Amino acid sequence: MIPSPSDSPLDVRVELADCTDKAGLLRRFAEAFRFPDWFGHNWDALADCLTDLSWLPAPAYRVVLCNPSTLRTTHPDVLATTFDILADTTRCWAEAGIAFSVEVMEDDAPSASARPPHDATR
Repeated sequence: MIPSPSDSPLDVRVELADCTDKAGLLRRFAEAFRFPDWFGHNWDALADCLTDLSWLPAPAYRVVLCNPSTLRTTHPDVLATTFDILADTTRCWAEAGIAFSVEVMEDDAPSASARPPHDATR
């Protein structure tokens, strides 16, 4: 059976090339997910928006973090916090029966494990 377009996950690409700080990362997430104007540009607001997405309904979500190497080098703590929030988001959506997956791509090639560089299942 071929899945219909309505059964397909919504792919959201968050381009992080040349992103060097938390403010830039939050801005790129806000743009990619079309966050509402009330998005507060902080970690709590990122978590709140990612676990709501009422303005972007889909049967499933696939987030592709593209080219995070600069951020990984300049602010690994920012990237680690992002992966923690994404792991919590994945668990939250799973409880609602909706798939929310995250892939990491460098230079348009999926990472070998397609998982964050640290254990995001904590």
